[in-house]
Amino acid sequence: MQSNGWIWLILLFVFLVSSRALAFCFDQAGEMYQINPVVIKAIAKAESGLDPSAVNHNKNGSYDTGLMQINSRWKKQLGDRWPYLSDPCYNVLTGAWILRQCMDRYGYTWDAMACYHTGKGLSDSSGEKQVRAKTYVRRIQNALGKME
Repeated sequence: MQSNGWIWLILLFVFLVSSRALAFCFDQAGEMYQINPVVIKAIAKAESGLDPSAVNHNKNGSYDTGLMQINSRWKKQLGDRWPYLSDPCYNVLTGAWILRQCMDRYGYTWDAMACYHTGKGLSDSSGEKQVRAKTYVRRIQNALGKME
């Protein structure tokens, strides 16, 4: 029975260390790209449930990977760095870099959040893409609400 106690203690320690390490990643990305780390974490929560190994295969043949669910459409632009996305911190930094591009285009707005997901802001979307973007923005808003 005592060995089970040690196993649980070790698992708790690993969980606490990994949680702190992830917190550092969000803080680092926020500082680097001038984005509130809570916003970056809310996106990761909505995208992957904070699962660094998450992979999602999309209907259009693309796929999303890691905490920030970086879409394979970025593979060409990331080039040799694409495999680094399996590192949670690199994935968060890359997601923040993508979000920063959207914020440079749309400002610190919900349009920028929609852009992160669909490549366009709410105001530039129409039809099904706009519906998806609005649904995504609500997911981010819900994630932010749960983090406060």
